[in-house]
Amino acid sequence: MRKFKIAIAAVVASFCVVSAANADVINVTVAGPSIGTATGQNFNSQPLGAISSSFSIGDWTFNAGPNSKINILSDSTGAQPYQTTGNYLSVLGGGSETVTFSARSSFSFFWGSIDDYNTITLSDGTSYTGTQIAAMFPGGQSNGCQLLTNCNRYVTFTDTNGANLTGFTITSATNSFEITNISAVPEPSTWAMMILGFLGLGFLGYRKSSKVSASAFRVA
Repeated sequence: MRKFKIAIAAVVASFCVVSAANADVINVTVAGPSIGTATGQNFNSQPLGAISSSFSIGDWTFNAGPNSKINILSDSTGAQPYQTTGNYLSVLGGGSETVTFSARSSFSFFWGSIDDYNTITLSDGTSYTGTQIAAMFPGGQSNGCQLLTNCNRYVTFTDTNGANLTGFTITSATNSFEITNISAVPEPSTWAMMILGFLGLGFLGYRKSSKVSASAFRVA
């Protein structure tokens, strides 16, 4: 009987080991100064002002959390992420914004004026404060400095165990949590337009080269 109990305990322990091995392990990387300032997609496709309904940019869906808005430049509720251009998302004090997307192993965005009262919670429950992120790179600060790279960085979150991330929620205790240059994949229609554009350019180039070749062999 005792041997049977020991065997059962061993099986249970093995399941625990497997579960621990398969648990999400998140790797956070912070790009160097001024990197990622012209990467990904900003929020120019969205109207300025308070967010009143859900919207999508590429394959990311933003789910209209409270106290969040689309800003341009800097105002009393947010600061343009340093060295970036275009509209950005600002989550105000007491606000939140939840983003969902299809399962993937990593995602990125440019985090503007990192503050210690900013928090991001991933879909697996892992969370990071601005203070924790700032501690991950040399000279990092979480005091909301608006015009220094020390508080403005391109951040990537990666699940080292595979495509298990399906979104995240950002919150801020006071104004504000700013993001832009998200790594959303363009929608299929956008890809189709881009491909057609490249094909058109290629065809024009081919026609031009054909004409040049024909004139070179023309007999007067």
